[in-house]
Amino acid sequence: MRLFAAIALCIIPAAVFAANPDTDSAEHCRAMSRVQAPQTTLTAAQLVTDRQDISPFCQLEGEIAGRVGFVMRLPAANWNGKFAVTGCGGFCGSLIPDKPGYSNSMNESLKLGYAVIQTDSGHRAQSWETDWALGDERALELYAGAWMPLAVATGTSLVENYYASAPRRTYFSGCSNGGRLGLFAAQRYPDLFDGIAAGGGIFDLSGNAGVHGLWLLQSTRDRDGHAVIDPAKIPVLARQVMAQCDQLDGVADGVVSRPELCTPRLDGLQCAGADKVDCFTAGELAAVRRLYQGATVNGVRLYPGLAPGSESLWPLWITGTDEKYQWGELAAEGYLRMTYAVPSSQAFNPHDYQLGKELEHLLRLAPVVNATNPDLAAFASTGGKLFYYQGLADPLILPGRAEQYYAEAAALQGGDQLATFARFFMVPGQGHCWEKPGQVADDFNPLEVIDRWVESGQAPDQVLALQRDANGRQLRSRKLCPLPQVAQFSGGDPDSAAAYECVAPAAHR
Repeated sequence: MRLFAAIALCIIPAAVFAANPDTDSAEHCRAMSRVQAPQTTLTAAQLVTDRQDISPFCQLEGEIAGRVGFVMRLPAANWNGKFAVTGCGGFCGSLIPDKPGYSNSMNESLKLGYAVIQTDSGHRAQSWETDWALGDERALELYAGAWMPLAVATGTSLVENYYASAPRRTYFSGCSNGGRLGLFAAQRYPDLFDGIAAGGGIFDLSGNAGVHGLWLLQSTRDRDGHAVIDPAKIPVLARQVMAQCDQLDGVADGVVSRPELCTPRLDGLQCAGADKVDCFTAGELAAVRRLYQGATVNGVRLYPGLAPGSESLWPLWITGTDEKYQWGELAAEGYLRMTYAVPSSQAFNPHDYQLGKELEHLLRLAPVVNATNPDLAAFASTGGKLFYYQGLADPLILPGRAEQYYAEAAALQGGDQLATFARFFMVPGQGHCWEKPGQVADDFNPLEVIDRWVESGQAPDQVLALQRDANGRQLRSRKLCPLPQVAQFSGGDPDSAAAYECVAPAAHR
């Protein structure tokens, strides 16, 4: 870890805190409550030994700079010498140390021997709420990413005190808003991390949550707040799109791997008479077409639309019922309330706004919260590595924008130069940050990918992704390829990664 290598840290003598078999682990952990780390107040220090899936660890809790809540876990034995910082999802606001999986999670890193820290980004609230940002510029700056240098300083100090040794590597791993934070760090704090694993990132927050968010709410809700699309009908749409577009990549595997080649034909889905669950009304089809089209004004598309192949996940994220808004709808409204400074105590109707007249206001917060700068030269100059991944079936954070960002960065740095320090992978069939694990071959640990790259110096030319059933049995494997390449079926068992090769798509050959 580079940026904080020169910071003088307050270290309790190694004789007290050196982790070794002769030290009483519980007392060793409790004694951490007396450590003085930069701008840090520790409120709890306890050795945790009763976890079935995780070896004993020292859990520290506290606050940084008077407002950033954190939890840190340090392996009581077999520390790998490295330190990981996790992201947080949505608008953050809570600590979820036992969140399962790879997305903004602590335990998968802990199992690999990492010391790991998680924060609430500087406020407490539900993940879709934004009242905390109204009238508090510092709160917004912290959420945007200013908490990361603070967390690295605190975490580094605590690691040094606990192990009497500085971390050899410092990594960031995050998805969704955590993916935005990863790109934010690469662009604004290029010295902070040796490696960044980021994915499904709402790095264009003002675009995805603002421009697209307004378009989304005007598509999925009428002026009275009623749901426009009956989510019970979505499986009919999903089957129709899959039948039309599954084989566009040369293999029928239940995954739309080339959504850019797919233009769904929907006319056959319209109800001929009365409204039924197996057909769509004209109003519903108009809303579906709007979602595919993307935010558009006077024939100019301002933001990408939803990707074909993502339909089965719409009811999970964006197509709610009259009684229940889905998370994507709630978060879109949360961002719009934040940019228009409308607290949750006041009414807000997205239909009161015309997209073509609102762009300046919708993009008002972009300089603070966005991570859209394609210039990654400073990050490259530090020797940092960036592994970025994006689900092609993500209906919440749209993959088309990630592809645009890759194209912008490749054009600025040069594709070959960019590939020496940053690789972007699209994951066929994956939705938003493993919200439904086991549906497609998307099981891979981003932290392992970036660590392997940093330690070996060999950039990932491919990533092996697995699909497992509920019992952990492997169902199939898939080869993920870095942009601009795609995985092309070359013959053999379509459920085996060996049956695919990474090639430039025909349009780019």
